[in-house]
Amino acid sequence: MALPDLTGQNIQDTYQRVLQTDNGTLRDGTGSLVNELTVQGTGSFGRVLCTSISASTGEFDANTIFIGGTPFNKSDLDTLKEGKAINTTARNLEEGDTNKSNIIRPEAIMHPDDSSTYSKYTTTGRIGTFISGTLFHDFNLNGNNNYARIGDGNTDIQLKGNINEATLDGGTF
Repeated sequence: MALPDLTGQNIQDTYQRVLQTDNGTLRDGTGSLVNELTVQGTGSFGRVLCTSISASTGEFDANTIFIGGTPFNKSDLDTLKEGKAINTTARNLEEGDTNKSNIIRPEAIMHPDDSSTYSKYTTTGRIGTFISGTLFHDFNLNGNNNYARIGDGNTDIQLKGNINEATLDGGTF
């Protein structure tokens, strides 16, 4: 749609079609606030500040958008869709696993349908798995209180101290 030709017309007859800014606020020719502005087609608008953008397609700096100066690109999105991390800092994971960057650092991993079933990671050298709200597996590396426990608190397998070699073939102990 082309702009109307306002040549020879008085502002008083065309002011509804005029947009103006008032300290960054967009208003029409009557002074009413413009809450929504639809721009058909494509174009270059310099800098546009808004609270939300709705579009059927969009292109922001080729394949990258910037949020707070940090880039996020199509490759990052594809990596996330594959379930991988987008870390840029590589870590050495010991035992020959060096320079690894597909690392996640969650506080917990929760079951998709049961919020009382999850594995929890603490900053004190402890990993535990809760099943239906019960701590069922607990690995603790905490100074002199190191242990590995599997069970519900009533029927447990608990390992403490030094176990260099063990064979369990059944029976009563």
